[in-house]
This record gives sequence, structure tokens and C-alpha cells, in this order.
Amino acid sequence: MKRLLAFALVGVVDAVVRPLTHSVHTHKLLLGPGIEPLRWWLGRLRAWRTFHMAARRVPAYGAFLAEQGSDGRLPRARSLAEAFAGVPEMDKASYVKRWSIPERCVDGRLPRRGVVVDESSGSSGTPTSWVRGREERAATRQLLQVGFARTAGTLTRKPFVLNAFSLGAWATGMNVSASLTEVTMIKSCGPDKDKIIDTMREFGTGYTYIITSYPPFLKSLFEDDRLDWADYDIVAAFGGEGISENMRSHILRYAHSAFGSYGASDLEINLSIETDFTVALRRAVAQDPRLSERLTRSAEYGVLPMIFQFNPFDYLIETNDAGELVVTIARDRNINPRIRYNIHDRGHVTRMRDVLPVLEELGHDAVVAEKFLDLPLLFHYGRSDLSVDYNGAVVGPDTLRDVVHSSPELLEAVENHRLISYEDDRGDRQLHVALQLSPGATEAGDLDQERFRTLVADELRRRNTDFRNGVRTAPDGTLPTIAFYAHGTGPFTADGGTLKNEYVWQLGADEVGRWDLDLSHVFTRE
Repeated sequence: MKRLLAFALVGVVDAVVRPLTHSVHTHKLLLGPGIEPLRWWLGRLRAWRTFHMAARRVPAYGAFLAEQGSDGRLPRARSLAEAFAGVPEMDKASYVKRWSIPERCVDGRLPRRGVVVDESSGSSGTPTSWVRGREERAATRQLLQVGFARTAGTLTRKPFVLNAFSLGAWATGMNVSASLTEVTMIKSCGPDKDKIIDTMREFGTGYTYIITSYPPFLKSLFEDDRLDWADYDIVAAFGGEGISENMRSHILRYAHSAFGSYGASDLEINLSIETDFTVALRRAVAQDPRLSERLTRSAEYGVLPMIFQFNPFDYLIETNDAGELVVTIARDRNINPRIRYNIHDRGHVTRMRDVLPVLEELGHDAVVAEKFLDLPLLFHYGRSDLSVDYNGAVVGPDTLRDVVHSSPELLEAVENHRLISYEDDRGDRQLHVALQLSPGATEAGDLDQERFRTLVADELRRRNTDFRNGVRTAPDGTLPTIAFYAHGTGPFTADGGTLKNEYVWQLGADEVGRWDLDLSHVFTRE
């Protein structure tokens, strides 16, 4: 009876809410202040209903639950949150790769019409196809339009979106184009600097150009001197990976705003967004160790988290015992439901009611004064499965990114970075830190590489105490190495063959010789 009443309530709420989402203006009412506890509670009821539906109507999910010893009902617990935590997690390996796309769809079939197929980037292996029906695409479109309206509402010039995400079958680029066409002027250039610069020259300085892409491309674009960027009004919108605050400051030399969003092809491309409040909060966390200790797990992970806000009415986001995010899409109309899906990202959720008192206690009134959405915060620390092990320590590419971005001179000079773990001919595991110089820095050739090798090594040790101890206690012949590479050489020779940058390599002993690694510069123990 309790379940029937809960599902009936959710059905009534959906019937009221759904028409309001069709317009940007009415959709914004649903994100208004004062009703966060209601959104939070209803989101969990919706997730429960979607779990119950998928267990009975999705063949793959029913089989998956049966393998895990679940009867398709929530475990008995003191609270709905505790009950949901007892539902088995799924991920790409345990669920997506084991059943066909139709088997993972509601009623075991793909609709004949209205389905769009896109791909993940394949950055961790072979690209995977994802199917999205009308309802899911409509929800993505509505959320992107609401986010765009928040940005456009602050502009004094007509907005012109230049979509520089990769196009074709890739999820983000095509969804951005399809979602924003109705509400703004847009040109989908893809990551092509020539097209973007030519377009801006052609249309002139009377627009606000909202340029969307991955952070490395935005940095490379703005450093192209064929355009006098100061003549143009620019907003940078990024996704696909995080950035350091130094990188944001670098981008803000060319754009008056720079905001990111968090999503994933496995789930949806726009799960959460940065706001003025979250950017101010992140900068405060970076500057105040007391605030960082109270709100984040930076000391554990060695990286400053990206901070986003999300709507708990649509997404139930949990953290498992390994510190990984587990996401349930609460809507029951997706043709390919994802219930407690582990994307293997590290992170946690904190509600605004728990953050504001800490800010006030520690004197961060300027952050509190920022306009904020009454939505929970998502702290995101990067991928949990894209790190390397070194002598008992875990080293992540995001930590190396933050080290590179900590120096304005390095940020200007380094285009890409990579952690390379490999096995040498003695069978020992080795770690190589590779830094690719930008074309301009390669041509200039005046970077003090010895000084910056020392800076990077020292900062890696300072930010990751486990790594510092790993270096100090490393056996002879296994100390990490570090080198700068001219653009397009060494381990960066084949860059550009994948959609996103690759920041971690795991090589076998027979692969090391292919990449002409410079292993002559060795870390000191202290």
C-alpha cells in the first residue's frame, strides 16, 4: 500500500510538472528557492518508481537483479535512502557490455521512431553506442535551454553560440546543436579553429560569442593570435573534463565568463552545472584550508574538486564505500533506464543547508552573497579508474593538471600532459611524467626545463603525501622520471587520433620502445 500511494503521488506530480518544463520561463519556476526539501524527497520517490518499473519491464535489468540475488523490490530499511543503497550497482562492464541494446530497453525493444544513437568518446576503450528516445532528448534539451537562458539573460549583445564540441556521432556536440537551435543563433563548427576565427571575422564584434568546447581546445583557440580577442565579447562554456582555477583565470583573459557542466554519455550530457556561486565557492576552498577540510576530500584525493549544482528531482546521486558516484536517472520515460549506475567518478553530494552555515562560520560572506540556486552541490574529483599506482600511492592525472596550471608560465607553455606507467625489462613498474610543449613554446625553445622539472616534481610530492612517501621509499632504479617533449614528439606523436586527450597510459614492456621516452631526468627522493 505504501508503494502504491508513493507512486500515485509521483504520477500526479509528474502530470503537473511536465507541462511546465516545455517553456524556459515556466521551467525556471521549478528551480525556485524554498522547495529544495520537496524536490529532494520527490526525486527519491521517482527513483524508486523507476527502479520498480525497470525491474519488471527491462529484460536485462531483471536478469541482472536476479544474478545479484535481488527480487526486484527495495530492501527493507529504516529510510528510503538506506533501502536504495541496498540495490546492486551497475556499470559498463557488469551491465552494458553484457546485454544487447534491445534487452536493456523497456519491454525489450527499441521504438521504431524518434530514437537517436550517439557514442561515447572511447577514451577508455572502444566507443559505446547509446540510444535516446524522445522523452530523454526533450529533457536534455529543456535543461540546456534553461542553462542557456540563465547566461543569455545577463548579456547586452545578441548571443551567437559557436559549438566547438566534436560533431558526428559523438553525444555532446550533436545534443548541444539540437538543443539550442530553437532558442538562439548557433553555428556548429566542431573543434576547428579556422572555422571559428573565420566566422567571428565575418559576423563581427556586435555579438556575444558563446563558445562551447573541451578546455584544452578553448585554451588553444584563445592563444591563436590571428584574432584580436579583446575586440570580441565572449563567454566560454566547457565540458568533458575539469579545469584548475588558474586555467579558468587564463581563459578569463579572453572571455568575460567561463562555466562548465558535468555529464557523461553513459548517463546524460548535462547532469549538473557550474554557477556563479559554485565558482566562488571553489575559489574559496582553494584559498582556505579550513573550508577545504570541512567541505571536501581534497586531502584524500590530492585534487581540488569541480563543484556543480544539480536537480535532485531528476537525479539521485549517491556515493559508495569506494568514494565513487552512483547515479540513478529518476525519470521513468527513458527507453534505456540506468539505476545506480557507477560511472567510476569520485565525488560526493552536499546540500546547500549544510554548506551555508560553514561559509558563515568561517567568514566567507562574499561567497554567501553570490546569487545561488537552491539546489544541492556535487563535488567531483575526476575519474577513479584513470589513475596510476606507484609504490603504494595512487597518482591521478587531475593532480598533474593542477600542478601544471599552478604556474602561469607552465600553463602558457604546456599543451598536454600524461602519466605513463610501464613495466621495464626487469619487470619493475615505472612511472614517467610526460609534458608536451605547445607549438609556440617548442618554436621559442627558451623554457627553463630543468627549473620546471623540479617545480613539477616538488608540487606532485607536496599535493600527494602518499606519492611523496612512495618516492622516498622507492627501490633503486624505480624512481619516477619526468621530461618535456617538443610538440608532436615522443609519446605525443600520435595525438589527435581520439576525441579527447589521453592523460594516462599503461604500457607493457614491449610497447615502451615505440614512443622514444626520455627517461634521463629522475626524481630526487626529497
